[in-house]
Amino acid sequence: MPLRLRMTVQAQIAIIVLSWLLPFGALILAGPIVGNTLEIPLLGVALLVAITLSVRGTECGVDCTADTIAVRGWVRTVRIPTDAVLGVDQAGYALLWRDEFGDRRTRLFAFGRSRRGIDPHSRESLARLADWVSGACPGG
Repeated sequence: MPLRLRMTVQAQIAIIVLSWLLPFGALILAGPIVGNTLEIPLLGVALLVAITLSVRGTECGVDCTADTIAVRGWVRTVRIPTDAVLGVDQAGYALLWRDEFGDRRTRLFAFGRSRRGIDPHSRESLARLADWVSGACPGG
């Protein structure tokens, strides 16, 4: 049975807000330094960065199918064959797996610690992933 885990809605909204504030805030602060000639190109870059961070940030999480576990992060998506998965490190928020290069670990940034510690949703998501892995993966 497929499993899809994402951050809480509140975390996704915070990511969207921050992903728009950061590039445009940097543009506003850098405006006097770069001058008028670079404003339009930098505005375009800030817009692309904001859109990219918004989409990637809200899609951070894990998608599990019978064949593949896709770990979606801020920058890239790692697809891991289900039969290569060894388990879930809940304390280190990582998926443990093995390939031809040896043992690997892929961080699950969507369920990592914040300054206040790990939230109940992240703890529950990691536990659900660990249960899914132990039932669906031959190595897990």
